[in-house]
Amino acid sequence: MIPTSSQQTYTDLLIQYQPKPIKTEEEYNRALTAVEGMMSGELAEAETALFELLVLLIENYEEHHYSMGKSKPVATLESLMHEFDVELTSLVEIFGSVKIVKEVVNGQRKVTQSEAKSLAKFFNEHYSGLSLTDLDFGQREN
Repeated sequence: MIPTSSQQTYTDLLIQYQPKPIKTEEEYNRALTAVEGMMSGELAEAETALFELLVLLIENYEEHHYSMGKSKPVATLESLMHEFDVELTSLVEIFGSVKIVKEVVNGQRKVTQSEAKSLAKFFNEHYSGLSLTDLDFGQREN
């Protein structure tokens, strides 16, 4: 990427924002304000990289200071289905049958890696503002 006069390089942005691990509530609020400001427009490549870094720092701080425990994949799926009024039949293409969807939702069957990827893709494509990954629906296989 060749920076134009309106675009800053990643190094310029790092100097401007000076991101570092967040240790205080004041630093946390400053990072939140920066991220919220970046969400209002289209970001250049360097801005996107800084945005992602700031989000990671915020998430790390929140995990240590506002931890609510790890969500189970089934709870995540149930919550999304409820929030967006998704019927079991809407997920048949991912799981193959309503029976399997019911087994997953009831916790009788784990989500496979490929199903987890498909679920993330399904929700991200159908409901704007989401940025789910396969890890939201299951563990990565080694």
